[in-house]
Amino acid sequence: MSEMSAVQGADRIRLLGPVRYVSAGGNVTRPGAPGPQTVLAALALSPGTLVTVDELIDGLYFDDPPASARRVVVTYIHRLRAHLDREARAEPGGGEARAAIETMADGYVLQLPEDRVDALLFRRLTARARRCADAGDPAAGAAGLEEALAMWQGPALAGLPGPFARDWRRALGEQLASALEYRLELLLACGRHEEAVPDIVRALKTYPYRERLHGALMLALYRSGRAAEALSAYDRARRVLAEDLGIDTGPELRTLHAAILAGDHDLLLVPTQGGADAVPPQGAARGDVSVAQEPAQLPPVPCDFTGRQEQMSALVSALTAGRAHAVAVITGMGGAGKTALALRAAHAVAGTYPDGQLYANLRAPDGAPAEPAEVLAGFLSGLGVPAERIPASLAERAALFRTVLSRRAVLVVLDNAATTTQVEPLLPGAVRCAVLITGRALAAMPATVTLPLRGLGTDDAVELIGKIAGIHRIQQEPEAVAALAAACGHLPLALRGAGARLAARPGWSVAALLERVSDQARLLAELRVGEVTVEAVFEMSYAQLPSRHAQAFLALSVPHCAEFDVRAAAAALRMPEREVEDVLEALVDAALLETGSPGCYHFHDLVGAYARQKARAELPRAEHRAVVRGAVDFLCAGVVAAVRATQPLSGPLTAEIHPRRTADLEMSGGPEAVRWVRAALPTLTTVVEQVAADGDPDAVALAVDVLTLVPCFEEVLPLGALGRAATALLPAALAHGDRDVIGTAYYAAGTILKKYPCSGSTDRAREYLRKVVEIFGAAPSPADGQRPFLAVLFTLAMLAQLERELGNFEAARGYAQQSVALAATAGDQALVARRRTILLQIEVLDPDRHTDLAAIGAQCRELAAVLTRCQDVKWLIRVMMTEADSLLYDGRHAAAARLYRRVLERARATHHVRNATECQFRLAEALLAGGDAVAAVDHAREALAGARDAGEQQLLARSHQVLGEALRALGQSCEADGHLAKAAELHREVRQAGPAVAALP
Repeated sequence: MSEMSAVQGADRIRLLGPVRYVSAGGNVTRPGAPGPQTVLAALALSPGTLVTVDELIDGLYFDDPPASARRVVVTYIHRLRAHLDREARAEPGGGEARAAIETMADGYVLQLPEDRVDALLFRRLTARARRCADAGDPAAGAAGLEEALAMWQGPALAGLPGPFARDWRRALGEQLASALEYRLELLLACGRHEEAVPDIVRALKTYPYRERLHGALMLALYRSGRAAEALSAYDRARRVLAEDLGIDTGPELRTLHAAILAGDHDLLLVPTQGGADAVPPQGAARGDVSVAQEPAQLPPVPCDFTGRQEQMSALVSALTAGRAHAVAVITGMGGAGKTALALRAAHAVAGTYPDGQLYANLRAPDGAPAEPAEVLAGFLSGLGVPAERIPASLAERAALFRTVLSRRAVLVVLDNAATTTQVEPLLPGAVRCAVLITGRALAAMPATVTLPLRGLGTDDAVELIGKIAGIHRIQQEPEAVAALAAACGHLPLALRGAGARLAARPGWSVAALLERVSDQARLLAELRVGEVTVEAVFEMSYAQLPSRHAQAFLALSVPHCAEFDVRAAAAALRMPEREVEDVLEALVDAALLETGSPGCYHFHDLVGAYARQKARAELPRAEHRAVVRGAVDFLCAGVVAAVRATQPLSGPLTAEIHPRRTADLEMSGGPEAVRWVRAALPTLTTVVEQVAADGDPDAVALAVDVLTLVPCFEEVLPLGALGRAATALLPAALAHGDRDVIGTAYYAAGTILKKYPCSGSTDRAREYLRKVVEIFGAAPSPADGQRPFLAVLFTLAMLAQLERELGNFEAARGYAQQSVALAATAGDQALVARRRTILLQIEVLDPDRHTDLAAIGAQCRELAAVLTRCQDVKWLIRVMMTEADSLLYDGRHAAAARLYRRVLERARATHHVRNATECQFRLAEALLAGGDAVAAVDHAREALAGARDAGEQQLLARSHQVLGEALRALGQSCEADGHLAKAAELHREVRQAGPAVAALP
């Protein structure tokens, strides 16, 4: 069964022509006006991936978008959802497993498999066809391309406005032209030349400037016994290119013309093997053997060369455009495939340099740089200079080299160059000569084009593994192969090593090798190609570093940071920032460090694994500890600065922080502080775990400070992500900390585990929080220290919330009252208002409440006034939500919904993501209680998306619950039952039979 027929019974989206939605039953509809169609196309071309509202706006409008642009996008999304729902309901069985647009973060995700989007299926089918041809089956490749081309029903994204549609029309149009061109060449490779002629003629009417099509027509005519027409076709091609573009035909077309003119019989032979390299016009003509004075030193291209189309195009353009002294440079880390790309490009442009090609590897077998004088001796010998005429000195050899090439057109390939100093004597002076150079650190090399080479794209990386290990591996374990490619960092050398290992072990599954390379200790050893290992390639780069840079390279790998900036590196290395920046840039130039944006750096996954392995062996333990301490010191400085920029209690919260070496970071305000903490969260997790393992007392104290302060950002962070780190740090604090460190470590662990989505975490959170009260006492005085006072104050509040969530309202009320009383001892009105808010939250939810709901609402408004004066947005949102709860449970559903909407708007405006999520499901409850199940479903789905991001079981349970109830009210019982079952499961995990809230009227 073909892939196209396999999706016939499922809903799908057509983009190759007018945009259309096709239901599972085959009903074809237009999903709205051009605007919504454009939004659907943007989501469909990235299915399962978040597309932000800003990206959608950029795709809809060419210039400055209107102020209403975000509202327009939201409107389009609602229209698209309505269309999809309407089509699904029209299907028998209600349209299960249909396309769905989910809200996630600041954007939307289309939940639809890739093979149900024709543009993505087209790309997959064409890639498969190319693999068939490369594997020696051009007939299967041609058949696959015919199946793919049949999907087109007109220009892609026909009639859609905006830059997104324009850019994708171009990209998809190029894919169409390339597939059409390749199919015709495969027909020739199959011997179907007469059949191909009319198809090529039709294709040339659409694509008159594609030289490969002109070459295919010439060859098809020649093989059909129509040599005169083939020559006439060349004349037409030359005339079209000259008159319309002002250029001459390329060298391959000219070579083919000369061969036909000479009656070359070899052109009549149909290749016995398929594949791109066997398809004319490349290599079609076999001219005279070059004379002895014309060197042809290029090594062969690796037969498994994959991808790099853009880079190939750039290199060929630079080396064939007729520019004087053309120089192309390919840079990149070891194993990135620089040599393979250079050889592929050199062979492609060799016809442009009729006087020959010179090649030299500028790195000796032991890794040392080759001597330029010895390289020049080899070049001169290859150019026909007798050994006795080759001078002794480097300067004289370079002069003779330039003299010999002065009237020639020669391509010089210099592979694995170490420095520009090594390269300079090897450059010819003739204007018609060109040079192609590869090297890891050639940033200063003047060049016509410089290409920094990184890993392959995902599809190309998977394809390379398949070429080596066998295509059947991809077909049998596609997900495992993709994961293996990712584990290899998409680095060609590593991919070859993984593929070769699989090829040599046919009994191994891909998943088995993936498990082995997932172990960092054995990762590099598993990636071997013969005698060449990834580790050895990196070792060559490392060996060339000055000692200062080498030391920094190892030290920077010790903290497990996904990315770091100059300030973080300076803290870890204990060096001035200006010096550190020079070191970082030198490591980038050496291709041992990568930079994504100015001032931000990261290790390639495999380079990082190599550096950490070497650091474990060579760095003294004291240095290792010092680096980790510097990293956590910097993180503590950042979190402290973020707290001071955002929190009303920032003074007391940061008054007794452990002494730090790093000064507070400068932050312009709340938005920057939140961005910083969000970006630092993954690094916080890994570095705190390292601190816990190292057991350095100073680092442990700093890490405890970090985890104690991070909960200040619970409204904007998935706090549960720190669960493992908090759990690991607690034993280290017990072993190495004093009373204050231990007490606050228990507080941090309890607070974080309260949000940790793991069975038993609620019980442990409660246990740890009770330990805080046991260590510091139930009512410490602020005069005895801010740390114990605040730790107990917040702990009582956390215990109250935990007991409330577990349905233990009387216990919750007791903790909340203790918290209010303790806050009052500080004489801070706002502090008391926050604790009273928690007490009111408990009263609202308690079915046996002690306070009248109307009185609760009045108290909420009184507290809101206090919190407004204090500009405490977080707690203002919470108390307003509590007032809305009082309206909801009083049966005033419409009033509650109005207030929830006000709170939701405020939460979104201030980026309080968690509060917004909580407000969403409560709004859904109010709407459902008021009879508006349709709107309740929309808000419940958005709440569920936010709850998944937060990773909190309570939020997830309540969101699943209300979504299930709303869907059931709409008669969608099958989906409803799934959500209600999930809600029940989550409630059981936190030891509840159901939501710990009062039953709605």
